[in-house]
Amino acid sequence: MGLVETFQRKAAKLGLFPKLIRLLPIFSLITTIISIILLLILPLDGQYRRTYISENALMPSQAYSYFRESEWNILRGYRTQLQSFSNNSNFEDISNQFAQKITTSEERFRTIESWLNEFGVKTSIYRNNATGDTLYGILHAPRGDGTEAMALCVPWKNSNGNLNIGGTALGIALTRYFSRWPIWSKNIVIVFSENPKQALRAWVEAYHTSLDLTGGSIEAAIVLDYPSVNDFFDYTEIHYNGLNGELPNLDLVNIAVSITQHEGMKVSLHNLLKDEVDENNYWSRLKLILLGIKDSTLAGVRKVHGNEAFSGWRIQSITLKACGDSGNIDITTFGRITEAMFRSVNNLLEKFHQSFFFYILLTPKNFVSISSYLPSAVLLSIAYALASINSILNTNISFNSYPSCSIIAGIVWLICIIGTFIIGHVMLYATSTFSFVLLLIGNITIVMSPLVFSKFTYIKEPIIQRTKALGFLFFSLSLTSLLMLNFSFSFVLGLLAFPMTLVQIVSIHDKTSMSKIQIKNMLFLLVSNPFISILIFTTIFESENFKGLEVFPALISAWKDLNCWSWFVLCVSWWPTWLLTVFSTMTTIPIPIVTNDSEDIEIKKDK
Repeated sequence: MGLVETFQRKAAKLGLFPKLIRLLPIFSLITTIISIILLLILPLDGQYRRTYISENALMPSQAYSYFRESEWNILRGYRTQLQSFSNNSNFEDISNQFAQKITTSEERFRTIESWLNEFGVKTSIYRNNATGDTLYGILHAPRGDGTEAMALCVPWKNSNGNLNIGGTALGIALTRYFSRWPIWSKNIVIVFSENPKQALRAWVEAYHTSLDLTGGSIEAAIVLDYPSVNDFFDYTEIHYNGLNGELPNLDLVNIAVSITQHEGMKVSLHNLLKDEVDENNYWSRLKLILLGIKDSTLAGVRKVHGNEAFSGWRIQSITLKACGDSGNIDITTFGRITEAMFRSVNNLLEKFHQSFFFYILLTPKNFVSISSYLPSAVLLSIAYALASINSILNTNISFNSYPSCSIIAGIVWLICIIGTFIIGHVMLYATSTFSFVLLLIGNITIVMSPLVFSKFTYIKEPIIQRTKALGFLFFSLSLTSLLMLNFSFSFVLGLLAFPMTLVQIVSIHDKTSMSKIQIKNMLFLLVSNPFISILIFTTIFESENFKGLEVFPALISAWKDLNCWSWFVLCVSWWPTWLLTVFSTMTTIPIPIVTNDSEDIEIKKDK
């Protein structure tokens, strides 16, 4: 205690605390820079770990895989018949006989259902007028009690909108193959949905709520994506990002990588090209980290691969995608990956729990856990907390002055929250391009409003300061709450919104620099607006997936179809904070100050 008291006296004598308070804006900026640096050092040697299988029962590639060339002709037969369903002139080898007889999804389902029934699979069709019908079947385990299951999902169209003919044929051939093995202790659920987004998500929800035919609790799900009609492909790509930051247990990803490489194939993550897969240096690892953060931030908003449909149900899921059509890897090898993964999951006596649920992959064989990357997001939230403290302390106003101003600031904050929530909800039903153009024009107009209102509107400084402080504190708490669930989204939001903290309060006393400050404020507010910032971000980094304003309908579709939180996080967290920051740029008038020496009121003098 004596040491603390000595330090306090020295600090008071040197005026250390007022100096530190004046440096709060710089501390906020430094904290953000350190946050970025902490992320950039993760790819350095010694900062990451090599992946490993935590659950010994999985034993990937320990058993011999029998799905080989003997199944090739059977698979080709199914594929030839499935090509007729496409009704697409691009396929030169379509059989005219089947093309004339089978043209609708109902007939396609009937044909596939008849094949599944031949294997002893109990089938049913989930009817949904909004998303499309889904055919599914249950292959009951000979050695199981019917309480646990594994899912094999094959959407008719993949994330790119291409017909998943190779994947569908492989799914049927694998089901036939699985039906002949007596080793299964978990039921196998086979799902043929129209698409990997709305249709598959609707089926997953119905499976847990309303379907009569079920096979027990689904432990893991594998989605097959083989759009080519060729027998050969180049390499395998694994998609694992779920909705709202949810990731599958790392053990499931590890066995997928291990089995794929054991079969002699290269593994790609986050759309890396084949030539970049084998690179393992600082820049390649950094690129994969940044791609992973981007893909996790936009999960459910950009292309949905199918594994996202199982998020929220404690089902570990990944998507296996065959890339290229000119390699030397045959389609039965792709089937052996699925076979080996099902046999590994079949060995589990309990749910996945041994390995990590929060991680970032640097390469298919290297990762960093949550304890390594979480400080980056924590420091970003601290930066906004420092900005909030700065808005209160860096002023000549006593904190206890004008208690009514705190009430007014709270009311303004509450109005912003309610208003942005209502507008965000209305936008769910007004999804035309015109409505989003109006939204952007409205936000740009709000940025310009301080220039107009400053001519005749004056707001007392305590209201300005406390409203701004409340906004930054609220955003800091929002990021803190979000970072544990969705680190990537929290980190990206914190970075994109950071220019808000650089906005200065305009004082009527300093008329010479008043216009310069207002112009800077307008620039900072423009680039930190949630909708403008998201538009710029996707235009730069996701130009292939989003053209123009397409990102906004995608955000709303992600909320309506997949229960992805991104849209409402923007509307009830970032947007109201931004509006409060705009409110703080209104010109302030000189106000009375309560000094600490007496209860007399002094008037702030012009400098």
